[in-house]
Amino acid sequence: MATASDFASWAVPDLILPLGGRTYTVRPPSVGDMGKLIACAVRGEVDLGIVEGPIPDEVQEILDTITGDEHPALGDVYAQLVADGVHPVTIDRMTYYAIFYWARGQEYADALATLLFAPRELGAAEEAEAAPKD
Repeated sequence: MATASDFASWAVPDLILPLGGRTYTVRPPSVGDMGKLIACAVRGEVDLGIVEGPIPDEVQEILDTITGDEHPALGDVYAQLVADGVHPVTIDRMTYYAIFYWARGQEYADALATLLFAPRELGAAEEAEAAPKD
């Protein structure tokens, strides 16, 4: 008699997000959430200027179905982050990362996060512009 295969070894792995000594584990999105994540990725790429807009009507229709208490990229981890007092900007950055991680893969998400969030060395012109004015 044939044995059943263990699909756990073939399943999409969780997304592990370390932050300040804690580790947040995000489960892979459901089929329903995946469509929403792809729509979020399209919107993000348009908003960031990676691709030209406008956002297609079909994509906007999907985005309009996402309610304020829904978090398709982070799932239950969103509530954990809020409960742990994580700064909203950090949560937003983690959400952006998760959207692109699930929609485009780790390499794309890592590259985009580095471009968007990594500290930068400012050149002399940028430092002068950023310096407080008297």
